[in-house]
Parts: sequence; structure tokens; C-alpha cells
Amino acid sequence: MSRAATILFLSANPSGTTRLALDHEVREIEQRLRASELRGAFRLEQAWATRASDLQECLLRHRPTIVHFSGHGNSSGELLLEDEAGRAVPVQASAIATLFRVLRRDIRCVLLNACFSETQARAIAEHIECVIGMTIAVDDRSAIAFAGAFYQALGYGEDVKSAFELGCNQIGLTGLAQSDVPRLVVRDGVRSEDVRLAAPHDPGRP
Repeated sequence: MSRAATILFLSANPSGTTRLALDHEVREIEQRLRASELRGAFRLEQAWATRASDLQECLLRHRPTIVHFSGHGNSSGELLLEDEAGRAVPVQASAIATLFRVLRRDIRCVLLNACFSETQARAIAEHIECVIGMTIAVDDRSAIAFAGAFYQALGYGEDVKSAFELGCNQIGLTGLAQSDVPRLVVRDGVRSEDVRLAAPHDPGRP
């Protein structure tokens, strides 16, 4: 029996930044996965109020297949994590990309549900097969709609390309105008339509 794919949900909402509905986002992901055909193929782990000092330990401990970061990014393309006092600390894109290079063995997909994260996504995609970032600021409703549909599609055995497209489509179906904000970046030599993170159900098996 194959090991369940671990989704590591990392979040940060430092003091002094806009409050985000991170609890709504993770609940949407949980509900969509739980209702999906391949719900047993995924395990969701969570780390809240993430600090830069937490990143290595979280990746080493959970050995995720998918890393999902939900929080803030700045206009320079840096993710904002928290310091010991809960204040915002920007982390260099090159440092995070290096972390994924070193610990890339198990990770196949990264989703950065944070404003202006496309630059960081492109840096990570030097080492990881599929990375999703946001081109501009993204509001809570769009972020939640995208994430829910993306993981729902994975939970029904869809490949990353289809899951990404369904996530963008769900933003439009919800009546929001940010369906073009998510951006899928693929490592050279990889076809996102060939990246499937859970096997589809085989009706010939019990």
C-alpha cells in the first residue's frame, strides 16, 4: 500500500498585516479532501504562525509531497513570516529556493497562496516540479475558492495542470474577478499534465 501524500499547510499572519481568513482556508481544504474519492490518499498537516526558524524542521519532520503556504507576500516577491514577537519578517526568495533545493526529495508541488508570490514560485520551480504563485494581491475569497477547488481535483485523481485550471475556474464561478491571478510555474523538462499526486480509483480493486 502506497504512503499517503502529505500536504503541509504553513501559515503566517504577522501582527500589523491585514488579517486573513486562514482558518476558513484550511477548513475548506479539509472538507474538500474529506468529500473526495481519494480522501485516504492525502494527509493534511498544519503549522501556524510560521517563523523562518520553523521551516527546516517542518519540512524535515513531515516530509511533505505538497507544501502549501498561506499568508502575505510583499511587492518584492518575498514571503512574510513571523519573528518571535509575531511581527512580519520578509524572507529572501533565494533562501527559500535553496531550502527547497536541499529538501526536494519528497516535494512535488508547492502552492504559495500569498500576494505577489510569483517571483518566489519561479525561484522554487528551479528545483520542484510544479509551483503555484500569485501575480498580484489576492483577496481571501479568491484564495479560498482556488485552494478548495485545487485540492478537490487532486482528491479525485486529477493531474496538477487540471487541478490548477479548475482552481482558477472556481474563482470565476464564484463571481470573482481574479481568476487570472494564480500562475503555475513548471520546472524545465516537466509536463504538469503528467504530474499526478494521487492515483485515480481503479474500479477493478476493492
